[in-house]
Amino acid sequence: MGQKAHKHISSRSVNRLQKFFRSLELTQTRCVHCLRPFSPSENACGPGGLSAPLCPDCTALFVPYAGSRCPRCGLPLALPTARDTVCPNCLRQAPPWDSIGYFSLYDGVWRDVLLRLKYAGELSLAPLLGACLQEAAHCLPRPDALVPVPRHPLHLRKRGFNQAHELAKYLHILCGVPLRPELLCRPCPHTPQAGLSAAERRRNISNAFQTTRDAQGLRLWIIDDVMTTGATLTAAALTLRKAGAQKICALFVARTPHF
Repeated sequence: MGQKAHKHISSRSVNRLQKFFRSLELTQTRCVHCLRPFSPSENACGPGGLSAPLCPDCTALFVPYAGSRCPRCGLPLALPTARDTVCPNCLRQAPPWDSIGYFSLYDGVWRDVLLRLKYAGELSLAPLLGACLQEAAHCLPRPDALVPVPRHPLHLRKRGFNQAHELAKYLHILCGVPLRPELLCRPCPHTPQAGLSAAERRRNISNAFQTTRDAQGLRLWIIDDVMTTGATLTAAALTLRKAGAQKICALFVARTPHF
């Protein structure tokens, strides 16, 4: 009898707690972007077919870039052209990767979300952005490993995380490709790239990375959050090329429209 009473009291207490939490909106689903509560039944399918924690209004904002772009560096082209039209920069000097993939342009909502991840440490956005990478990678051949662009240990201690690694981690969960961050390291600290000119970025990042012979013969995706001039991804790809990587693709969430 005592046990029955105890079960009855426990069940009643749980119901009261559930009502209390509902009154505080603690059981509601909140949009990962605008943070407003919404009904999960209203949620549309997010990037990559993943049911993302986005309200209907924000789901409409998170759409891929579908305009003309250079197939070598991803730079948006000013006029509608054939999809395989190479931009003047890549005609002068081809990038050191075989293919490229990205989800959208670095402006508007995408700039806001990526800045929140990178500088505000909102790691709750990483699963959504990892799903964007998965969608952007549909045009790329499947690799042997994912290699996030590394940060110097001093930078990691200051920020507490590497946004490229966080994105690669969720992409690994979604697509099952092994995550191999040890294939690329950044032994020397460098001035942050933000605020530098294109030429300064290239000089600043040259010889920044090191790798091991374990990259020999591997097909790799280099993962980052944003590509501006391509200096960082170029330096990383060249390092892996020298280590004998067989095929390299650059994969990131957003491309700066101009620089």
